[in-house]
Amino acid sequence: MATQTIAFTKQDQLARISDITRDPKHVRLNMKRLEDVAKRAPVSMATNWIDAYRTADEHYRAAPPLHLSDIDQIQFAFVFGTQGWLIWEWTAEQKATPLDLVIDGTHYVGSFSMFAFHYRAMLRRAEGKGKDFLDAQVLANLTLKDVETHYTDDNGKLSVQMLHRRLENFREVGRVLGDEFEGHAINVLRRADGHLFRPDGNGLIQLMQTYFPSSWRDWPMAKLPNVIPLGLYEFRRHRRFSPEIDRLLDFKDYQNISGGADYYRPWFFVRVGIFDISDEFKRKLRNHELIESDSDMEQEFRAFTIVALTKLAELTGGWPQALNALEVETHAVAFLHCRRCRVGISEQDLPCAYRDVCKATNEDHELMDAAWPLVMTNHY
Repeated sequence: MATQTIAFTKQDQLARISDITRDPKHVRLNMKRLEDVAKRAPVSMATNWIDAYRTADEHYRAAPPLHLSDIDQIQFAFVFGTQGWLIWEWTAEQKATPLDLVIDGTHYVGSFSMFAFHYRAMLRRAEGKGKDFLDAQVLANLTLKDVETHYTDDNGKLSVQMLHRRLENFREVGRVLGDEFEGHAINVLRRADGHLFRPDGNGLIQLMQTYFPSSWRDWPMAKLPNVIPLGLYEFRRHRRFSPEIDRLLDFKDYQNISGGADYYRPWFFVRVGIFDISDEFKRKLRNHELIESDSDMEQEFRAFTIVALTKLAELTGGWPQALNALEVETHAVAFLHCRRCRVGISEQDLPCAYRDVCKATNEDHELMDAAWPLVMTNHY
């Protein structure tokens, strides 16, 4: 099935984000507070404070060992990159809380529980058991029962949301890889030839937008189509890929990457005061109310997240080289600190480099009740 390539250009992305942020209703950027955070971020990151959580029941737990070939590692990133979203569940009281699951005997809280499901599938694959989630034909023919099995934890808990959409995404990546790219994501990289954007529309981000609309068409934010290349680009620091793959992942236009517009980063920006938000937005956050997908409110907090990450990077080491560390820092502060923070909590009980400039701590205590922005979406 031939698909016409649409040129999702970087210029168009920037223009659309500029349109969204030009006259906002719900979010405004507080540059003074952003500069305050930028002064503190390098000191915070230099302490490597996140390392204390590497063995905890948190997102930052060390990954189980995987022994994949280079080509399978690329396939793994693409296939399971269709699933990296909605990493939370509802409590009985209809409050949002991170996923809390036990997988292969290990307790996980947060988004690494999703990765743990995928790692479990790879370990079973190595043993010749279960479905081969790296086989395009297998993916194209998955059933809802297969997806339910994939996401059920050791105790029979199945709290991962939007399973029908997850099935649709699995099937799409299998079908498109099979029909257009000879069954493998390496051929997507080969077509992109080391570019995120190309004039002919065949840059990696453009191909992900064009050929995988169910999974990745999220324009102009393109969170996952940016996070996946960013992750692969950084992974080159830790793994010696073949010369061909290393060349394909050393993006010639890496300056065209964007920060990840998800929900934890804007949550931190709301709490600390980089974002000044409307009363309506604050009410929704405090009441754990859903925000409509593609609404002005959602588009604004996502667009301003991209803008804020860009400005923070420019102030803390330069663009784009500072982005990856800031992606980790802003996500980790939200998940590991903001989630636990309360008015009056001591520095000893919860050390935080940003407490002295935090709006929720010092100015607007109502923001302490704010959840992360809740949107039923398959984009983040």
